[in-house]
Amino acid sequence: MEKIISILLGFSFAITVYFLTQEKVSMLEERIKKVIKKDKAKKKTIFQNLLEVLGQAGKEKKENKVQIAKNKLLLMQSGQDYTEDAIIIYEGRKNFIFLFALLISITILYFLGFTPINMAVAIIFLLIAYKLPEATLKHQIATRQKEFIKNLPDAIDLLSICIKAGLGLDSALNRVANEFSITSKVVANEFDRLNRDVLSGLTRQEAYRNMAICNPNEEVKSFVALLIQTDKLGTSITQSLDSYCDSVRTRRRQRLEEVAQQAASKMTIPMVLFMLPAIFIIILYPALIKISTNMSF
Repeated sequence: MEKIISILLGFSFAITVYFLTQEKVSMLEERIKKVIKKDKAKKKTIFQNLLEVLGQAGKEKKENKVQIAKNKLLLMQSGQDYTEDAIIIYEGRKNFIFLFALLISITILYFLGFTPINMAVAIIFLLIAYKLPEATLKHQIATRQKEFIKNLPDAIDLLSICIKAGLGLDSALNRVANEFSITSKVVANEFDRLNRDVLSGLTRQEAYRNMAICNPNEEVKSFVALLIQTDKLGTSITQSLDSYCDSVRTRRRQRLEEVAQQAASKMTIPMVLFMLPAIFIIILYPALIKISTNMSF
């Protein structure tokens, strides 16, 4: 027992001496360490560097500002980063996929032969490989827009409630972004980006127009036009949001009624293809059995 107590005392004494002999780190040293950690975290992998090289090479070769603007718009609408580095990486990814598909095509043609049919199939494969990143982005944009339009009326309702409760417009936008962080990431990101654009120094009208550019649909355009009009004229935003919320609810109810009315026509093809043949078989099978039995006699 005495040995255990002496060991514990010695261990605690060693720990105390260790902490007492440690030098206190200043705030400047802590900040320097944090910056070093961030720089290490931002170090890019070899694959990312390769994508940047390919994207920069394609940019220097083409010098096509229209294509760069198109890629920037696609990245904006898909909710991704649309800085110059992001555009270069996107171009590098497209070039990398195309070069990889070209290598595969040449290898397959070498073994199968350079016949006209094989060449045509290889060209189609290369076109698909080149257009694949753009098609993927467009699919992400379509999925994102569906989710945004689905949750936009609820977000506008919450925005109106927050403003009626006494919050300012910036605080209300921030509150909507926080509340929808669990329900819908798309709505939360859009309202958070709108709030950040306003706080970063852009005018409200420019921030609202950026939101309309990132979400090219009629409901967002009308919502942005409402915000710009209230900002220009200085009218009460609560009354405008109330009337707009009523119109949005009406449009959503009309969309649901339209979908419900289309259900009958959409069910016709599956019924004709799958249900009617089964019904005919059930009805006619006994008669066919009797006919075959009588004919055998």
